[in-house]
Amino acid sequence: MRRSVPATIISFIVGIIQLILILRFIFQLFNANEGAAFAQLIYGLSQPLLLPFAAIFPNIELANGFVVELSTIIAIIVYGVVGMLLKRLFSVRKEPVHRETVIREEPGIRDDSNVREKRIIRERR
Repeated sequence: MRRSVPATIISFIVGIIQLILILRFIFQLFNANEGAAFAQLIYGLSQPLLLPFAAIFPNIELANGFVVELSTIIAIIVYGVVGMLLKRLFSVRKEPVHRETVIREEPGIRDDSNVREKRIIRERR
C-alpha cells in the first residue's frame, strides 16, 4: 500500500525522535562522557522530548555508573504509538479498491461440469 505524503513525513519525524531517544538511552546506560560534543548534542536535543515523562519513573543505577532511564524507554514507546496513530489518521487511499465476487448458479440437477460462473466486479471507495 502506498503511503500518503503526511504519513511519510510523520514516519520520518517520529523516526528521528526515536533515534535521538535511543542514543540518549545508550549514552546514559553506558555512562558516556557528558563533556563530549556529540553527547551534549544528543542530551540537548532529547531534553525537551523527555519533559512530559520526567519524574514518572526513577532511574535505575547499576554498578560502575550504568544508569537505566525508564522515562526514556516510556518516551520511545509513547512517541512510537502516537506516530502510528497519526499515520493511520493521515493515510489516504488514492486508488479505489476493486473486489471480485463470484456467484455460482447450479442447474436443478447437480452436475459439477455444468456449473456456470458469473463474475461481478464491485468498486468500493
